[in-house]
Amino acid sequence: MLKLISSGRPSATVIVSSMVLLLLVQQSYGAECSGATYNTTAFEKETSQYSPYEKVYLIIECTGITPGEHTMHANWIHKKRGMIRSDKHSFTAQADNNTRGISFWFKLSKKGPMASMFSNQDFHEENFGEWRVETYFNDELVVTKNFT
Repeated sequence: MLKLISSGRPSATVIVSSMVLLLLVQQSYGAECSGATYNTTAFEKETSQYSPYEKVYLIIECTGITPGEHTMHANWIHKKRGMIRSDKHSFTAQADNNTRGISFWFKLSKKGPMASMFSNQDFHEENFGEWRVETYFNDELVVTKNFT
């Protein structure tokens, strides 16, 4: 709501309210995150193509995290089948401008020995194809990575 005084300028209550709103928006968008996917725990070379024998490792680096409780979660989404898995990691940041590295991993499709024996298949073939992983920091989408 905008109040006008006789000079046509906004009143002090509107200006203060606008400043509080700007501060709240800045806090929620304070962290900047980047991410990469790898096929080994050495994390040497980023990759986006995987064999059924591999795990997908996702490393997320965030900077500028404000003090307090935070949650990071990753949604693993198959192009045809939708969301297959969601992982969550909660943590407490102690200081301003905190930097945090978080890792997630996903085993693509190798079946266990008993499942392979009964199905006569080594892999979950329905998991082959195109994937994306969406990563959220405090419920805000910060990184999307595609892989096959």
